[in-house]
Amino acid sequence: MPIEEIIEKSFNDLIKAITTDGTSSQLIFPHSNKGDVRHSEQELKQIFLRNVEEDKNYFYSIETPTEYGYRFSDTEMPLVKENHEKDDKYESARFDVSLYSKNNKDDLLTHVEFKYGNPDKKSGICKDFLKLVSEVKFTNEKKNFFVHYLCVKTEKGWESRTFPSLFSKYLDSVADIIKSDLINEEDLSKVTVYLLCIFEEPEAESEPKIALAYHFSLADLKNYKVRTKYSDLTDKSWLNEELI
Repeated sequence: MPIEEIIEKSFNDLIKAITTDGTSSQLIFPHSNKGDVRHSEQELKQIFLRNVEEDKNYFYSIETPTEYGYRFSDTEMPLVKENHEKDDKYESARFDVSLYSKNNKDDLLTHVEFKYGNPDKKSGICKDFLKLVSEVKFTNEKKNFFVHYLCVKTEKGWESRTFPSLFSKYLDSVADIIKSDLINEEDLSKVTVYLLCIFEEPEAESEPKIALAYHFSLADLKNYKVRTKYSDLTDKSWLNEELI
């Protein structure tokens, strides 16, 4: 099964786990001490890895060290350096999951980063974009993935508030990372974002929209203008929107 199909299957499995009250999965989403359900990227990553193992066509590693060195904590935007061994301000970062065609690190196919929610700051997104774009050259497939999901109350709130907030962070993050000497802008098209938005309170009782999914490359974000609401987009084709 292609990696893209495994991601899409994982989205569907995640939706079932969240919306069927445990009847379709043994996965439990814990509650905070305030009683709120806690979601994170870890649940989606576990579902994805289960599907990888069932597929039998890939090997994988977790928390895979990067080739380059990165500097995240004490700078306004993430930085990357090629020869970082003698510079203690830079250190190897990690990819959430890496897939291989054989049980050999030299048969690296792709890296996958997972994310949950709409972060307060763009830095959480920016550092993942930087890793995925700067190191796509080391993968045999010459493609990497940013797999992101979030839960919002309603579709209306998603389109009018969360969508422009999140996509502005996407676009600003791309604008930051292309300032790096190690980033080739052509490689933006080799990193695909898979985004899933799950609605906690569907607005229509008959045939309610449970979730919307999108996939697009980082290069496609040039079609988006910062803070533009979903309803104001003149061209939505690049989003590849799909109702799930």
